[in-house]
Amino acid sequence: AVACGNGFTAVVPEHGDLWAFGKGDHGKLGLGANAHQLLPACVGRAHDLFDGEAIVMVAAGQKYTACVTAKGTLWCWGQGYFGQLGHGDREPRQRPVRLGKEMYGGSPAVMVACGNAHTLVLTGVGCVFSCGHGHAGRLGHGDEADKLMLVWADGFR
Repeated sequence: AVACGNGFTAVVPEHGDLWAFGKGDHGKLGLGANAHQLLPACVGRAHDLFDGEAIVMVAAGQKYTACVTAKGTLWCWGQGYFGQLGHGDREPRQRPVRLGKEMYGGSPAVMVACGNAHTLVLTGVGCVFSCGHGHAGRLGHGDEADKLMLVWADGFR
């Protein structure tokens, strides 16, 4: 899996570890600092950082990153100003932080997408959850409010 964000790249080789390189502002590389990374650096090995689960997909937003593990666990880090990390606040995270499945309906995540400052998650039962900057209705909730936590976008019936 590969993802290209604003000035940075995240890569998951076949063994499920996560690597990142490029601009490191806002902690979006997940390496614990804001420094730029000129060569690929290991963010975390599946067997340690990600609760023993291999990463199966990664998504990159403008200033943040998200990934999904083989068991459907979601991890997010980087800039959180609009709530796009889904952690319930607007704080940045410089290392990957786990979002429990209870935060997106209890079903495993199968896909994550990152926009400029909003995140959408598709679960194994077909539900879509979103968080972040709500401008122009981009979260699918019928309003323009920012959501600091993942909220079910129930309009897909």
